Amino acid sequence: MGAVTGTRRHAAAFMTAMVVDAVGSGVWITFSLLYFTYGQGMALTAAGGALSAGSLTALLTGGLAVGVLTDRMGPFPAAVLSCAIRAVAFPCYLLADRPVTVAVTAFAVSFGDRLYWAAHAGLVGGVTSEEHARRRLFALMNSLRNVGLGVGALAVALVAASEETGGAALWHAIPLANAASFAVAGVLFLRVGRGAGPAAGPAPDRRSGASYRGVLADRRFLVFTGATLSLTLSSVAFDSVLPVYLRSLGMPLWLPPVAYVLSCVAIPACQAPALALGRRYPPMRLMALAAVLVALALGALVLLGSVPGAAGTVLLVLLVLVFSLGEAVFGAVAMTLVLSFATARDTGRYSALYQLAWGLSGALGPGVHTLLFSVSGSAPWAVMACALLAGAAVYLRLAATSPRDAVPAPDDGAPVGRKEQT
Repeated sequence: MGAVTGTRRHAAAFMTAMVVDAVGSGVWITFSLLYFTYGQGMALTAAGGALSAGSLTALLTGGLAVGVLTDRMGPFPAAVLSCAIRAVAFPCYLLADRPVTVAVTAFAVSFGDRLYWAAHAGLVGGVTSEEHARRRLFALMNSLRNVGLGVGALAVALVAASEETGGAALWHAIPLANAASFAVAGVLFLRVGRGAGPAAGPAPDRRSGASYRGVLADRRFLVFTGATLSLTLSSVAFDSVLPVYLRSLGMPLWLPPVAYVLSCVAIPACQAPALALGRRYPPMRLMALAAVLVALALGALVLLGSVPGAAGTVLLVLLVLVFSLGEAVFGAVAMTLVLSFATARDTGRYSALYQLAWGLSGALGPGVHTLLFSVSGSAPWAVMACALLAGAAVYLRLAATSPRDAVPAPDDGAPVGRKEQT
């Protein structure tokens, strides 16, 4: 009975830590720019440039290094370190009122975030080896991140509405709350890591020869990651260009934030059907389905300009729901596929290289999408729809050339999750 209770406590602690990280990071994504603009009194362009500079520097210097660090430390120690870095960095934002100090602090936060995502797959792999359980966890984390984005948007609205009575204290409360929450998450990851078994620590043989050379030689994984750029760039397009596009069509001012919040709510709501699909179809084909759904949603945005009034609003709602289902399917299966390519000794490297797709999309996406938008309001959606369909074709090709072979549970050098590699 004591062992069962301990297992349940570890599971609860693990889920709490994951929830704290997902929601805390999501809140800051939507809150950061306005914090420096209104809370610290910086110019919008200066704040945005400083945040971008810090994040890009972390991507360039730490994008791959975090994979090596994770493989050497183990996923749970790496997660503890990532939480500790962010717990220390967030209070520094209260003192950051110049672009240089903002950039340095943003670098620390971004590096901690990248380290967490390098450990992300290994954390889940360390607590369960069952394929559908992993999908449930990854789907839940994807949902929680979107809940965090929604909470962040709500926090911005509440703080802005109460600014006259609360003043700067309300703006400073968010980074301080984030610091405290990441400290709690770090303690919980430390506790769970001690009882999660061998998968929670470093690979038994640190001289096993694991390196990025082996990861880069995995052509199927590189093709998979390249195809995933179409999905990550589409997510960035939805967040950054859709509000501008809707304004350019003369649609109501309240519609862009409503569409954004609807997506943040709909993605978690679509988790159940996404997991139901996961029980029936292999994951690579589900990636193709996700790409097709997102392509349908983004491509049909071109029609908004020709659909007047309330009908246009209804169409937008339907497209946001289709987009959200595609995102939910994507979030449920993508990281299980990353695990299926990796081995126990190089999961961090695989995860870090895969996460570069998100990092590059976040860094380059806004520029690419706005350039396309300057050509035509419909250009970003048409281009992304074509890219997504091409990505779907790649996923189907990968699925067709890789049979579903059951593989025994991994040892220190066996594949972590090839049970359903497709």
